[in-house]
Amino acid sequence: MKATIKKLSQSKVEITITVPYDEYLKAEEQAVQEISKEIKVDGFRSGHIPEAVIREKVDEATIKSVALEKIVPPTYSKAVLENNIQVIAQPKIDVKSIVKKEGDELVYTATVSTMPEVTVGDYKKIKVEKKEVKVDKKQIDETIKMITDRFAEWKDIKGVAKSGNRAELDFEGFDKEGKSIPNTASKNHPLILGSNTMIPGFEGEIIGMEVGAEKEFDITFPKEYHAKDMQGKKVKFKVKLGRLEESAEQKLDEAMIEKITGQKQSVADFVKRVEDDLKSEMEARTQQEHDNKVVQEIIKITKAELPEELVVDEIEMLKDEQKERASRQGLSWEQYLQHINKTDADFAKDHQKQAEERLLARLGVNHIVKDAKITVEDSDVEAKIDELLLRYPEDQKKRVREYYKKDSEGYRSLKNNLSADKLIKMLSK
Repeated sequence: MKATIKKLSQSKVEITITVPYDEYLKAEEQAVQEISKEIKVDGFRSGHIPEAVIREKVDEATIKSVALEKIVPPTYSKAVLENNIQVIAQPKIDVKSIVKKEGDELVYTATVSTMPEVTVGDYKKIKVEKKEVKVDKKQIDETIKMITDRFAEWKDIKGVAKSGNRAELDFEGFDKEGKSIPNTASKNHPLILGSNTMIPGFEGEIIGMEVGAEKEFDITFPKEYHAKDMQGKKVKFKVKLGRLEESAEQKLDEAMIEKITGQKQSVADFVKRVEDDLKSEMEARTQQEHDNKVVQEIIKITKAELPEELVVDEIEMLKDEQKERASRQGLSWEQYLQHINKTDADFAKDHQKQAEERLLARLGVNHIVKDAKITVEDSDVEAKIDELLLRYPEDQKKRVREYYKKDSEGYRSLKNNLSADKLIKMLSK
């Protein structure tokens, strides 16, 4: 057997495999033996039918088809291994020349997608500055107010609605013909005025209304609204203000802190805790933004012809991630697509570029990790696992430890993440 390799576009290769007559003949003999076990011929036991009888009863095309099933997989696998071809999909087989007589050779091609060749520019020039995180008093005060507001005590009031009040509304949207628009109506809808949770302009129309009052007004939906059929649409809303509440002034003292945390704590200690938590959150967000900038710089200098199969698989991964997020919101995939007015095909098209960038990032990072000889020791992985275990209760630690056992997918993934962390640190300033 001999194989010749021809590189094609999009990281595909065409392998032309030539199988000598003697090697093919063995496969045909195996095919005849297999067929003899599957057919019935009067006067012969299954599996002991002479070859001449089989060839008389079974057409030649069937015998050659079964012979190909015997000879193609092992010769293809041998060609791939001997030529160190990193295939990522099933091959497309095309028989070019069949064996018709003694001495003929079987010739077929296998066209298959492979791991792309990756070229990366001068990554050593990448130096992304990491911002220093500072928490000021205003941020702390705003965070404490946000926390205490959750525990506010509300009381019914009369008079005119103003920002900060909690309103209870009945509303419905209508088109220019006066027909009710689906998914624009709600009863006893709670809304804190000034929270900017409704479409722009809606809350401003409520301010100044009195309890029991009704009002009509037009609102134009944003051009980038999540529901495609509502983008830029002018809607007439009919609104009734059924209830209005205001919150009592919140005072941060030890009683309020115990109500919030369930623990006795001084005001100074609570403020320090809020500051520390806020700083940790900001540091995590800043680190993520910094890491994303490093990755974007890597993408810019990474070149590779991405096989279609890899892109399709990456889009499926993005879909699975979105399905998980939708599930946490209580939505099925079908409900989510309906909510954003998209189809599966739309989702794939919209996420094509993101999938390609994620692939380039992964290929680029792997290339640089190897080129820069970045290594992660098993002891580093074990230390990280111990750190992760601290976040789990005792009854879950065994399951987590099992997930990260040595040589498992979880272990390899964690090791790759640690390699990427070292790489990002190397490319930072």
